[in-house]
Amino acid sequence: MRSFDIALKNIKKSRSDYSIYFFTLILGVTIFYMFNAVGTQGIMKEAMCSSNVAVDNFVTVIGMVSVAVAIIFGLLIIYANNFLIKRRKKEFGIYMLLGMSSSKVARILLYETCIVGVFSLVIGILLGIVASQCLSVIVAKMFVMDLSGFAFDISGQALVKTLLCFAGIYVVVFLLNKRSVRKNKLIDLLTASKKNEKEVIRNTSASLSLFIVSVIGLVYAWIRVGFYAENLTMKSFMVCVVIGFVCTFIFFRSAGGFLQKAGSSCRKFYTKGLNSFVVRQFTAGVNSSSISMAVISLLLFLALLFFSTGFSIRNYFNARLGNHTPVDITMDLFSLDPESFFEEHGIPMEEWSSDYITIPIYKGEEVTLRTLLGDHIEEASETFRMAEWDSMVGVMRLSDYNLIEDMYDRNRLEMTDDQYAFILDFDLMGSFANSALEDGNVLTVSGASLNPAYDHVISECVLMSGLEANLGIVVLPDRVIDSPERTLKQVSNFIAADYVSEEAGEKTEAILSELYDDVYYTAKKEIRASSIGMTVIIVFVVLYLGIVFVISSAAIIGLKMLSDSIDSASNFKILKNIGASGFERKKALFTRVFSFFMFPLALAILDTVFGVRFVKGFMNSIGMINMGQGIMLSLFIMVLIYGGYFLTTYEGCRKIVGI
Repeated sequence: MRSFDIALKNIKKSRSDYSIYFFTLILGVTIFYMFNAVGTQGIMKEAMCSSNVAVDNFVTVIGMVSVAVAIIFGLLIIYANNFLIKRRKKEFGIYMLLGMSSSKVARILLYETCIVGVFSLVIGILLGIVASQCLSVIVAKMFVMDLSGFAFDISGQALVKTLLCFAGIYVVVFLLNKRSVRKNKLIDLLTASKKNEKEVIRNTSASLSLFIVSVIGLVYAWIRVGFYAENLTMKSFMVCVVIGFVCTFIFFRSAGGFLQKAGSSCRKFYTKGLNSFVVRQFTAGVNSSSISMAVISLLLFLALLFFSTGFSIRNYFNARLGNHTPVDITMDLFSLDPESFFEEHGIPMEEWSSDYITIPIYKGEEVTLRTLLGDHIEEASETFRMAEWDSMVGVMRLSDYNLIEDMYDRNRLEMTDDQYAFILDFDLMGSFANSALEDGNVLTVSGASLNPAYDHVISECVLMSGLEANLGIVVLPDRVIDSPERTLKQVSNFIAADYVSEEAGEKTEAILSELYDDVYYTAKKEIRASSIGMTVIIVFVVLYLGIVFVISSAAIIGLKMLSDSIDSASNFKILKNIGASGFERKKALFTRVFSFFMFPLALAILDTVFGVRFVKGFMNSIGMINMGQGIMLSLFIMVLIYGGYFLTTYEGCRKIVGI
């Protein structure tokens, strides 16, 4: 029989063994092509406001991440292949016992690698082409874009990159397979299936002690990071990270012995049905793969955290684009004569909409962050150690500020002649300012004592921005600023305008971009391009890495389960011979596979709960509050990929044990 025919027959015969391997290869090719193709599609350029720089940045970042992804997939495929080779050593030994040379065995492996590789590449690329189109539609929906110009697209660049990457991986796999066959003696190949994995821990007392220590360490790290993050320094935070990392490995190293002791102690549970068999099988598997399970748990934690945070950032930036870009352009002009300045530099004001506004901004030593925070300045200093508390804060008349409110379609401010309002679009600083306002902090300006008009800051933007980083504007009664005793001096002019046409905006912004010493401006188009560009990169990178982490974790568990099922096939036959029904055996197998998939995921979910609390506290400081949708989407992706691997693994294990 020809080597190719033998290879084809082997693949058909070992469908159950190859299921996870083949599934992983297809997913790897699909994901790799999909993320590398989306950057070359027209919809991406449109999403980034036709910014070639933003698209180039996206392609560059995805390309850099793809290098890491290629390495991860390469290691994963080699790991999966080693499991298959390990399980087939006896088969190879029989071939050689019948007179087949090691070079012919290697040739059979070459054909098997090529057949599986070609099928996975073809199916993966076809799925990737379809998935990349779907991803383009998702991009359009994420950023509320018009899909009328959408066209089916195949990326030649991504296709070549995918073919080269995975062809290289398959070559490495073949070379390793060839080496594995040639370096093993015939006796080793024939007896490979009789070599059992040894348990890592056999001493029950040691297991119990280590398990308790690991749980205490994890709980300590969770509580410090999740509930007391504001008191953590960088050093103490890193200590918590190291404790969590080390205790995760100790947890899985000792979990097998602990669970065996706990299960056998509950006699009513342990002796019911096939529970004793399931517990022993599960704990033996945990003991033999404690390091890989710890790594899997950490990867799943990172994936869940990436998903939750990435989608939340997308929601935040989308909300900012809608609520904080009410006009085409805002600027802080340092010239006190705007019309002369614009005329001198050829800025086409005549092409702006007629309802643009020009508002003077004043500053004085009586209105600083120190005077605004009052008695809470020391508390704020502990958080903002580098802040200049004596820096002056911009001041506007009430009537002028209400012109901004009208133009931005917001509610007007109302206050009496002895009151002031603090406009601050920076939540972390706002918490201290709110405390000062609640205490009735009195501001003395130009001889007038002013009380707070509101017991909280007005969280609104003046100059448009993609982030909540407005460091404050104080609104004073007109009479205070217009008073003869005024101590405030005009320092600049705030201007907000809409354009009559897109060409007018391009002319204006092109001129202003060269005048950065005289004017600071923010334009809606630039904010949108910058925000979307940053959001797309963040979302796609976390999606890319998160999905790869989940695939890697699920594939390793699946391969471990298939391998263990081959070892325990005889045990399931014994169960059948002693009278266990098919339903009981299926239930035992299902429980075992389900437990293996859920055990590292359960710890990862607990890590994520406290990790999200920490991230949420940090994100709250810059206004990113709602993480609910991100968490729900992350769970959906996890169920889709992780659940798919679980079902595939269970079905493969069921066929192996013959249920």
